[in-house]
Amino acid sequence: MSELETKENVHEETGKKSTEEAVKEAGGKKGKKKEKEKKSVGQEILSWVLTIVTAVVAALLIRSFIFEPVRVDGHSMDDTLADGEIMLVSKYDFSSTWLCLPWVDAETQENAQRFTFGGNPERFNVVICRYPGRGGTNFVKRVVGLPGDTVAFEEGWLYVNGEKQEESYINVSYRKGLNSEMDTYRVPKKGDTLLLEQDGTHLDLTVNGESWPWRGGAVSGTAADGTKMKYDQGTLLINGQDIDTMGSDWWKDIVGKEFKLDEDYYFVCGDHRNNSNDSRSVGPIARSMLIGHVRRVLFSDWRGVQ
Repeated sequence: MSELETKENVHEETGKKSTEEAVKEAGGKKGKKKEKEKKSVGQEILSWVLTIVTAVVAALLIRSFIFEPVRVDGHSMDDTLADGEIMLVSKYDFSSTWLCLPWVDAETQENAQRFTFGGNPERFNVVICRYPGRGGTNFVKRVVGLPGDTVAFEEGWLYVNGEKQEESYINVSYRKGLNSEMDTYRVPKKGDTLLLEQDGTHLDLTVNGESWPWRGGAVSGTAADGTKMKYDQGTLLINGQDIDTMGSDWWKDIVGKEFKLDEDYYFVCGDHRNNSNDSRSVGPIARSMLIGHVRRVLFSDWRGVQ
């Protein structure tokens, strides 16, 4: 055999080996690919579960800290907001979120820890808020009194710090009706004095010397020694304990003791003044009860809310 033929045979054999190796390598890759595909199928359920959980957590975070849509229920904000309209409520400028899942029962929500963040509302902002004793029920109202303001209603007109407010957004026919008259009242602010004062056998709860007339409301403060007092819908609590369970001498260390309010309060009203359950009946609400700023009406009538 010649040297040329020998080289050709060697090349031929090398080519065959290369082809065989390539086939084997390709077959190996396919096998590995099939193995990987089988493993992915085995993990598919877990992947879907993780995706759903991630989506739920993201939705809860967005709802709690950025924005959420809320439906208007009722006519207390006519003509600014109509029954059934969907509002875009922002959370990033001022809000409070309840540290519990949104679908828990009303009592759990009522007693859940509240996390307040952002700034504070301005006078006449439209807000979403909650009332003491109403659990997770949302109310849409307008802030008419800031902490430290004096508010009054005379002949259906709002006066803030002695000045009559025109409130062009209110229909004139909505001014008179339920609680259209109210004497001048100072909206409580953080650091104001909360006291229990005794008048014979009668105990009177006062804020800055003014009686607290709202049996359906709530107000709380802390004394210099750390003792906490809270009035909540007709129940008086000392360090979280109902006074009715504390024996007959509980009042000796409490009456006349100064408690400083723990947070600011806001006076809110509906724009339909004679058809609104608001601070005129439930009292000023604490900052921690404000949960969002109404920005826009969505869908068919896309408009800003002033």
